[in-house]
Amino acid sequence: MKKYKIFLLLLCLMFILSGCKAKEKQTEETTKEPLKIESEEEVPEEEESEEQVQEPEEPQTNGKLIVIDPGHSGVVAQGTEPVGPGASEYKAADSGGTCGVSTGIPEYELTLTLSVKLKAELENRGYTVIMTRETNDVPMSCTQRADVANQNGADAFVRIHANGSENSGAQGAMTICTTPSSPYVPGLYSQSRALSDCIINHLCAATGCRSEGVWETDSMSGNNWSQVPATIVEVGYMTNPQEDQLMATEDYQNKIVLGIADGIEDYCF
Repeated sequence: MKKYKIFLLLLCLMFILSGCKAKEKQTEETTKEPLKIESEEEVPEEEESEEQVQEPEEPQTNGKLIVIDPGHSGVVAQGTEPVGPGASEYKAADSGGTCGVSTGIPEYELTLTLSVKLKAELENRGYTVIMTRETNDVPMSCTQRADVANQNGADAFVRIHANGSENSGAQGAMTICTTPSSPYVPGLYSQSRALSDCIINHLCAATGCRSEGVWETDSMSGNNWSQVPATIVEVGYMTNPQEDQLMATEDYQNKIVLGIADGIEDYCF
């Protein structure tokens, strides 16, 4: 009888021990499962959080300010003005410019198109850019255009034009600046000449057009009234049928813009 009781006692002990192990195993499995699920859910939440924190980078500026002057306008400024500070000679405040012999595009439209593209290109390179006009219905005299550059302390005053000639075979690009003996802005000659050289060289390299070099003259009112380095860029002849058609294409316009922008960068840096 005593042996029988001992046997029952051992049997009960075995059942108790096996039940504890089963419960312990179940507890371990239950503990592991939530950990696995929690790990899978946390990773994407952290990744999404990092993506949301990212902000677009602000464009870097290079500290240079350029004033672009699209030549002429659809509404011509009336009257006359002195050709330069203190001059007794007077010239028309502005003119309508020339017109494409093949395309019929007026110069003021072409110059504004190029200027808008140039502004975007320069801003992408970090320049601050101001335009003397942004529409074709604004009359502006040459002195008013120069005042925009003067009042803003521009690093360069770049005036965009297209040429015209009675000779339909004339072609190519040129830049125009004041002379060393300018009675109006003699101290700016070296800077204006350097700006003109840089632009004409890069413009012709980018487009492959003929270079007519730099024309030095004190007859351009806008240059004479400018108190900052200034140049006129004659991008080509609208009176030449082939060159006129070429300047109307977006591909060639982009080459002109890249050439002028490269010239400005060469001058500024």
